[in-house]
Amino acid sequence: MNRIDRNQQRIAEILQAALQCFLTKGFHQTSMRDIAQAAGVSLGNLYNHFPGKQAIILAVAVAESEELAPLLARLAAADGERTQVVAFLEAFHALCRQPEWATLAVEVLAECARTPEVAAAFNANRRQVQQALADALLRMAQRERRRPALTPALQAQVVLDAIESDALRQGLFQAGGTQGDALDPGPLLALLGARG
Repeated sequence: MNRIDRNQQRIAEILQAALQCFLTKGFHQTSMRDIAQAAGVSLGNLYNHFPGKQAIILAVAVAESEELAPLLARLAAADGERTQVVAFLEAFHALCRQPEWATLAVEVLAECARTPEVAAAFNANRRQVQQALADALLRMAQRERRRPALTPALQAQVVLDAIESDALRQGLFQAGGTQGDALDPGPLLALLGARG
């Protein structure tokens, strides 16, 4: 393994350790020292890779974008096929409902409220997902030769809001065991007038 590969591996290990710290202690309660200890690196080495926690959370936004890329590629390839659009929504919903993803989403939202740069990074990811879904919903309406009750952009926003709020509830209430019924994205599209 060459030096660049080792450096990239070390960065990935630090990010994974930071995520575990954020999940366990919260973003603000986690110190750079906590992250260094969890990653098994010196504090100086951690600062060589990341000048502070904000840089780490911005790297998490990049990692989120990379994790979403295969889902968005499948959505773009669906060419408006309803079953494929619903499959994307189900996959996105499953991803968002993962306890770690949902809990981290709560931490990220809190940090977005405090830090405009962090908000911009995560909002760019959200806009990318929303635009890809809106494009797919438009192609689906064209394919089915119907005029949707709501614009595809508004449909995408409502569906994503429902999926993400369901995931946030899971992130906030999972420890208490209060889980509601799972959201089914397919019928949600029908409720929004996405069926002709």
